[in-house]
This record gives sequence, C-alpha cells and structure tokens, in this order.
Amino acid sequence: MSRILFFVPHPEQDAGYRYRIQQFIPYLKSAGHSCTIAPFSTEKLYTSLRSRGAFSRKFAHAAYCSARRIAQVARLSEFDLVVIEREVFPFFAPLMEKLVLSRHPRVIFSFDDAIYAGHGDLAPLNHPLLYRIKYGRGVDYVVRKSSHVIAGNRILADYARRLNPNVSVVPTVVDCARYVAKPQTKNPPITIGWVGSRSTAPYLRLIEPALKELARARSGNVRFRFYGFPEYRPALPDCESLPFRLDSEIEDLHSLDIGLMPLADTEWCRGKCAFKAIQYMASAVATVASPLGITPDLIQHNFNGLLATSVEEWSECLKVLTDHADVRHRITQAARRTIEASYSLQKWGPKLVALFQSLLSAEQPPQLREAVACDF
Repeated sequence: MSRILFFVPHPEQDAGYRYRIQQFIPYLKSAGHSCTIAPFSTEKLYTSLRSRGAFSRKFAHAAYCSARRIAQVARLSEFDLVVIEREVFPFFAPLMEKLVLSRHPRVIFSFDDAIYAGHGDLAPLNHPLLYRIKYGRGVDYVVRKSSHVIAGNRILADYARRLNPNVSVVPTVVDCARYVAKPQTKNPPITIGWVGSRSTAPYLRLIEPALKELARARSGNVRFRFYGFPEYRPALPDCESLPFRLDSEIEDLHSLDIGLMPLADTEWCRGKCAFKAIQYMASAVATVASPLGITPDLIQHNFNGLLATSVEEWSECLKVLTDHADVRHRITQAARRTIEASYSLQKWGPKLVALFQSLLSAEQPPQLREAVACDF
C-alpha cells in the first residue's frame, strides 16, 4: 500500500480542499492508497481569518498552525508521494516548499488559480497586507522543481509548461451523484443569484446596472439571492444576501433559476477555473458568465449557457432567461450534459488515480493533456 501526504491550506470549510482533494480520496483509497491530509489552518484559524479584528487570537492560532506544519514536514520520509495543493506555508513562498522539495523525490504541485499573478486589487480582501507576501513569482521555483504539476485549466497549464514539461490538466469538478438537476421554475418570480466569497463579490458591481435594469423592467417577476458574502447589499428589490453554509450548499444553489458569474478582465480572473459556472450548470441553473479565460471552453453561447461582456449584453441575456422558461430548460439540459461528460468526478476520479499510480511507479508518468471540451 502506497502512502500519500496532501499538504492543503485549509480544512473542509475551504472549497478548494473539498473539490480539488477531498472528493478524490475515496477513489484513491479504493485503489489501495493510504491518504493523509495535512491542512495548515485549523477550523478556528480559518473561521477567524474571515472576520475583522481579534489580531492577538489570530496570531496565536497562526503560531500553533505554523508549529504543527513544521512537525508535518518532519514526517515526509513516511510517505511515498507528497502533494502540495497551492502551498505548504501561507506566506513567504517558496521557503517551506523548498524544504519539502529538497527532502522528498516525488512531489506533485497542484494549483487552480493564477497564483503567479496574485489578486491584483487587494482592497476588497479581509487582510490585504498579508496577501502582499502570499503569492507571486516565488511559485515558479515550486513549479520548476516538482516531479509533476497538476493545473486546474489549460491557461494555468500553459504557464506551468514554460517551467516544467510534466504538466497535467485536471479541472475542478463536481460529483454528479450529489449535484443533481433542480426542478425548473415555470412561473414568476424567477430567482437570479450568485454563490461566491468576499474576494469575488466585487465583480458583481460590474453588472449591477444590468441587475437594476432587470428589476425595473420585470418588477414583481424577479428576486435576487446572493450567497457567500452577507456584507454585499445591492439596492435591489426582494434581495437577500446570505452567508455561505456548508450544510446547505446544494440547497442554496437549487434556490436559483439564473446564476451569475461576472469577472474582471485581469490576469488573475483569466486564470480562474470557471467553477462557479460548473456548479450552476451541474445544478440545472441557467448560467450567464463573462467570456474570459476558459469560460468559453465550458460555455457555448445560447447552447448550454449565455456569455455577456457589456452591461447591455448582461441586461439582454437576463431578460431572455427571465421571460422564457423554454430557453432556460433547453440551456440547462445541455449544461447538465456538458458537466456529466467533461467536468464530473465520475469521469476525473479514475483519471487522477491513474496519474498518481504512474507517478508512484518507476515509469515516466503519462500526462493527462486531454482537452476538456464539451461533447455535443
């Protein structure tokens, strides 16, 4: 039995861990691998970092987590394969990552954001000063020295291949047995909404004029729900802004009829994996998204979703979906098929196991360079 150690930034509350690592563990265990998860943050630290103030408590939690991480790194020799999901230590990359790479011959580096570019606009983040020492070109060393790199999409993979030829693309996917298609709403009010976080909420302001126009033009026929950042309170009628709740994640998605995924045209956003759209589409929520990065690979306009750039395009797309239940039904049926065929755990679980098994063998590991394209 091979032993695999996963360095992850956060516990289960973090979507990156749940969808990039945790949901694949049963596949790896079924193939005979022993998996050990080593998060940096405790649940207490993860929760406290999402609130303001209480710096002494945060510092104490961070000190404990740092000591725990050093102890975890000291055990590297017990494992046959080490996976770094984004980072080993949250700051000063690649200091701790260099230590891991120097002490173990088989290290996979996995990332699903343009962490080499950084967020850009740090103002909306809860602790903007910390992010100045979090990401940047230090990741290049980790990419270059890793045995293999797993990138969340082709754009990230293209960047990684400049530094390391051993790169595979594994998208961020959903379990289609858990993400079931919601029943379609035929009569108003139609619920327009978004699921995200503090860091992605600012992108909603880019389309607020379109949302306000829709509320005016379809008064009484639409309502708005936003999950993940309660502080976001747009001036819209029948609008609720609610916190993210792990235990009702699917239920909250199913409360939406139309899902929004606006993005800013930045290097950080162009590196995103369009996971919000994947969640909507798997849930049979009609999706409107910005055509940036890999989003046009996922969404074919007017087939399995709608793409919009200008405020006018957003307004028109939202009106069409609000007014026509048959269009929503047609689009969501195609969207669900897209996810099942190309962005499901059922497809990618066995592929990831095959990759790990090849890396654990003496043979040169094959690269999963299969294009993630929709089969229509």
